[in-house]
This record gives sequence, C-alpha cells and structure tokens, in this order.
Amino acid sequence: MLELKNIHKSFGDVRVLNGASLRLEKGTISTLKGGNGSGKTTLINIISGFLKPDEGSVELNGKKIVRFLPFRVNQMGIGRTFQDLRLATQMTVYENIMLALEKKKFAYPDKNQQKRADEILETVSLSEKRNELAGEISYGQQKLLTIGCCIANNAELLLIDEPVAGIDKDNRLKIIELVKRLKQEGKTILQIEHHPDYIEETSDCVLQMERGVVC
Repeated sequence: MLELKNIHKSFGDVRVLNGASLRLEKGTISTLKGGNGSGKTTLINIISGFLKPDEGSVELNGKKIVRFLPFRVNQMGIGRTFQDLRLATQMTVYENIMLALEKKKFAYPDKNQQKRADEILETVSLSEKRNELAGEISYGQQKLLTIGCCIANNAELLLIDEPVAGIDKDNRLKIIELVKRLKQEGKTILQIEHHPDYIEETSDCVLQMERGVVC
C-alpha cells in the first residue's frame, strides 16, 4: 500500500534521515520504535506531506506523492495524529468530528453526516462527551478524539504518533480495542509508540529506527 525508498532529510548540518525505507501492506499495523532523534516523527511528517525529503520517494498504491501538499495527501486517504493533538479546543467534541467529515465548508451538516458523526463518537467511546469542549476532556479522551477525526476524514492509512503516551490505563485499553477494530475494518496503521504492552497487543510488525534508518 505504502512504500518509502531511500529517504534522506537534513536540517542544516544535522542529518535526521539517512536512507530510510519501509513498506506497509494493506490492513496491517506496523509500529515504529526508536530513541529521541532517531527520525520517527520526521518520517511521519514526510509521508503526510508536512516535510519534503532531500532525496527518496514515497508511493501510495503505486502513485508518487512525495511532492504533494498535506491537504492533497489527506485527500488521497492518509490521515494522521500529532503529539500536540491539534484539536479545536474551544469547539465541542461533536464539532471536532464534524470539522473532519467531508462536507462543504460552512454548510450545515445533513442527516447522514450527523448520523456518521454519532457513529464515530460511539466507536471512539466519546458519545457521552459529545457536547463538552475538546479542551476540557481528559488527555486520553483527546487522543481518542484525534483518532476519531482520522476516521471521520475517511482515511485508509492512519499515521498515529504515540497514541498511548501519558494516558491512563482505561483509555489505553480503549485505544487498543479501537486500533484492533480499525484493522478488522481494513485500515492500515503506522504508529509510533514505546509502551511494550500496547505494542505487543496491537502490532503485526515492529520496526526499529536508528540513526535515520529503519532496521
């Protein structure tokens, strides 16, 4: 589904990626591990179009996407979460899902879109929080919401950056079950994570990054 070949990226004199390559098969969950500075988030940023590599190629279903802007990469079916979450914190949980749904800007959502939003909130265990501000729910619930926004965006490939870092056990278990469910629905997931139990529960493949290379 996704293939990266020989990706290089430097910031000034600092080389972060040094020929990183990987291949993701449809319907699988791959986990990227590695220490701080190993290049994990930089690699995710390149896949999603937020950074351009100095060298190398990124192909989604055989189509080269390496020079596409983030919105175009998203339109092609790649969604992502961020470590800093990037939610609309002064809008409700429901409104955040609505923002991510495919609809005309400023248009009032129709009944099908409202139904879809309700289904997504149920999927991510946030139905009871629908009318609360996204900035006022717990950190673990905010992480569930970011995944919900990826689902609402109809992404086929989800790039999830540290989904369970810093959250309570209850929400960690919810995210484990959610990620497993997404796989059953045919989604492909590339995630960055360090929590050993989470990795063991969810991963089909574990990839180690060292010095800008996927081992």
